[in-house]
Amino acid sequence: MEQGTGWFCFPTKRFKTITLHAFWINQLSRQEAALGALLPHVMQRGTTSWPTFQRMEQTLESLYGASFRADVGKMGDKQLLSFHLEIVNGKYLPGHPDTLTQGLEFLYEVLEQPLTDGQSFVPAIVDQEKDLLRRQIQSLINDKGQYALTRLIEQMADGRAFGLRKLGTIDELDRITPQSLFRHYEAVKGHKPFVLFAVGDVDPKTIERFMARYQTRQADMLEPIAPYTQRFHDRTLIERQNVQQGKVNMGYHTGITLTDLRYPALMMYAGILGGFPHSKLFLNVREKASLAYYAYARVDAALGAMLIGAGIEFEDFDPAIQIIGEQLDAMAQGEISEQEWEFTLRAFENDILSEEDNPSQIIARQLEQILMGGGQSGTALIQALHNVTREQVQEVAKAVSLDTIFFLTQAEDVQRQEEAQ
Repeated sequence: MEQGTGWFCFPTKRFKTITLHAFWINQLSRQEAALGALLPHVMQRGTTSWPTFQRMEQTLESLYGASFRADVGKMGDKQLLSFHLEIVNGKYLPGHPDTLTQGLEFLYEVLEQPLTDGQSFVPAIVDQEKDLLRRQIQSLINDKGQYALTRLIEQMADGRAFGLRKLGTIDELDRITPQSLFRHYEAVKGHKPFVLFAVGDVDPKTIERFMARYQTRQADMLEPIAPYTQRFHDRTLIERQNVQQGKVNMGYHTGITLTDLRYPALMMYAGILGGFPHSKLFLNVREKASLAYYAYARVDAALGAMLIGAGIEFEDFDPAIQIIGEQLDAMAQGEISEQEWEFTLRAFENDILSEEDNPSQIIARQLEQILMGGGQSGTALIQALHNVTREQVQEVAKAVSLDTIFFLTQAEDVQRQEEAQ
């Protein structure tokens, strides 16, 4: 990406819409996470030309019912400030209006002319969005599966950036003022890497002309996501809450990220182990032993980690861990049936091909490669998966190392009450 900015156009006649998705990419930090999470939501509330949310909505309606949303995401140690616009392609409208240029100008207004007084955002809007973000941060505790996974990653990170939450903390949110948020906006706009994606039947030269406005800026160069290094080995952490179901999450170090030549073998490994309904974890932990309500394994390609999750009864922790371990041992011994292999290969092929039918997935795939400095996708990845051997999968299995087990279980006082009944 030139000077920390870049653009990627995917011309295709597959869609009757044009999808524009812009990102500012920031290094996650404890001091700025809440600022970055709040900023996109404040920016979508109004601009210089459209100073109210109602005016914004009217403008989108005049753009043939375009849809727009701003949000925040996270990948590895990066926070992604996201602005997504979808608009009907003018080629399919009476008079063939240039909706691509109109959409780009809308996006430019949001990014460059948010509603401010030149020194701060509107206090009432900031307060409203802070309240909404506060509720969102607090609501994480209600999704016990996501909470347990978040806590596992925090523990594996041991203070490193990839363990920070994309929304920040309540304490940091409370410190934000309209002035400090504006200063953060100025810093992000002036210095953070910026990338724009366009998917649809569009002329790449139009995107290139638009991006010329940004490529004159001295934005920071984009540093690829740093894969995690293992600090812990086979430790178990237990947290107790008033929960109805136990959540066990296990983090493993693989040392393999998207850019590694071994990555397709890691995909096959995790897929056979726990990626699909035919996988070992699903069949053996959930179906045969009836020890889990769900069981899965997935790869975090950015961090080089594998994550296993299962919902279990509180008293089934030890047998569940034992059977999960047996499935990993089986993989290391090369115990993979022809059906497991073929079903996994076919499932991955279907998933990869289906990405071509979704503009957001096309963009997510490309963004992942940008943030990680390379990698395969599409037909090249399918071919790489077909070239994987059982010996390569077995080598990956032997290299996988357990980092941390995090078990979210029943509070002791609740447990004592139930035992007394």
